[in-house]
Amino acid sequence: DAKKKTVTAQAGIRVAELVDALREHGLTLQNFASIREQQVGGIIQVGAHGTGARLPPIDERVISMKLVTPAKGTIELSREKESDLFYLARCGLG
Repeated sequence: DAKKKTVTAQAGIRVAELVDALREHGLTLQNFASIREQQVGGIIQVGAHGTGARLPPIDERVISMKLVTPAKGTIELSREKESDLFYLARCGLG
């Protein structure tokens, strides 16, 4: 959604592919690491960051996600839906 400056992406897309696709819409990622071969799910889970003191880690730009779980099936998480789990699932350091 170019107007809202949001994008929905699967976790397995490579950062390079996502950035290239966004460029076609006049968008980019505010913050991404130099290793463009990483998958989006991976770059979010490791708390990757770009350069600059005012740029937060990329996981802080995630506004919602879908997780597939063995117990609950597919669940949607966001600040509004299952917020406690959303904050835990965004970044998996460790």
